[in-house]
Amino acid sequence: MGVRAPDHGWAWMVLIGTHFGNMLGYGYLTTLGIFYIEWKEYYDSTATATSWMLSMPWMVASPFCVFIGVIASRIGIRRVAVTGALINGSATILGSLTKDMWQLYMCNALSGFGVVMMLTPGSVILAQYFNKRYALANGIAFLGISNGQMVFPPLFRILIDNYGWRSAMFVTGALQLNGVAACALFRPLKTRAMKMKTNKANSDVKTSGGEDSILPPSLRFLCVFTNIHAVLLLLACCAYSIGLFINLSHLPARAKDAGWSDYHSSMLLFVYAIVSMVTRLGHGWFVDRDYISCYKLHLVTLLGSAVTTALNPVSDSYVFLVGYVVVYGAFTGVASPLFVTNMRKLVDPSHVPVALSLIWATAFIFNGIGSVVAGRIYDATGNYVVPFLAGGAMFLVAFLLTFVIALTKRRQERHSNIQVTTNQVQYDTVVCEL
Repeated sequence: MGVRAPDHGWAWMVLIGTHFGNMLGYGYLTTLGIFYIEWKEYYDSTATATSWMLSMPWMVASPFCVFIGVIASRIGIRRVAVTGALINGSATILGSLTKDMWQLYMCNALSGFGVVMMLTPGSVILAQYFNKRYALANGIAFLGISNGQMVFPPLFRILIDNYGWRSAMFVTGALQLNGVAACALFRPLKTRAMKMKTNKANSDVKTSGGEDSILPPSLRFLCVFTNIHAVLLLLACCAYSIGLFINLSHLPARAKDAGWSDYHSSMLLFVYAIVSMVTRLGHGWFVDRDYISCYKLHLVTLLGSAVTTALNPVSDSYVFLVGYVVVYGAFTGVASPLFVTNMRKLVDPSHVPVALSLIWATAFIFNGIGSVVAGRIYDATGNYVVPFLAGGAMFLVAFLLTFVIALTKRRQERHSNIQVTTNQVQYDTVVCEL
């Protein structure tokens, strides 16, 4: 059998599966802010206690992101992803039947665990199927998140207004079960040439006694921490995730606090999703054609996110808030997928699955922290001015860390070019003397 090149054939079916997996999983979790208002009023709880409902899926599931890659490599990427889709949908349905607050905590945590089992395998298999068009494919995969953020808020609002939040969760869980069919498209990429290459690589590692041969498979994620640039990007992702989720989880409540209706509040997330969808779809085309480097584009979008978020408290006007989410969505729509794209460039190919798992783990745990931080600050101040200022500060930290990565990478490239030039001059000199 001939070897099918990456970026073609079944790769597009894998991309479709990843897209819908992101939509039904991550897209759902980032729009739970619509339920935040309902849960807070139903249970008559504080902003901090209700924020834990939004944070539970992220914080509980995040440690498992690191090990999902190892589990998927042994059990199978498709099996793990399909199981995760089944857990995700079932947990949302069970959440609609809960009677106490702690039961809803548990169901949301279980939902997050299922989403992790979908996202990490999806990112890993996408990196296997795409090479030259990876930035474009990754952007389309993240586009699923934007589609979820566009579809779910108005759907939630309609269902809640007509049937209540329990029925809204039940219907959503039924829709999420379609993720089983989407993840079934994750057919493992196995060819004779790949097997020979893998066997040769494993033989070379054993012979050379490299770092991978020292660590058992369950601890291989530690190899990523020997790469200073990868570590800095993970730290940047920590700060970015906090700032991102301060916006997504508390933006509807921020609008309602300013005097706008539930409908107007949910529509802000809808507008955000549309704008981020456009930028996520378009940025990969420019990056893959080297019109702009990933690092430069990442720096621009991170700085733009920081400035925009810091300006959120300027006005309570709905026109201003709509303009805010348009600009904010344009920046974060590009910044989010670039964390995955840049991480793939920073690490050794053999470490890509582990590195991508760590990116998702970082995003999950600090998304949850962002929601709780915003809720606690709101309880202390009684308004959303300080939470959004804190979110802008987090984006600024992410920008500074990414700037250090770009600066050191540029110096390394210059040093490498100088070394190559020096070696060439020495070679030419020797040839002339001969």
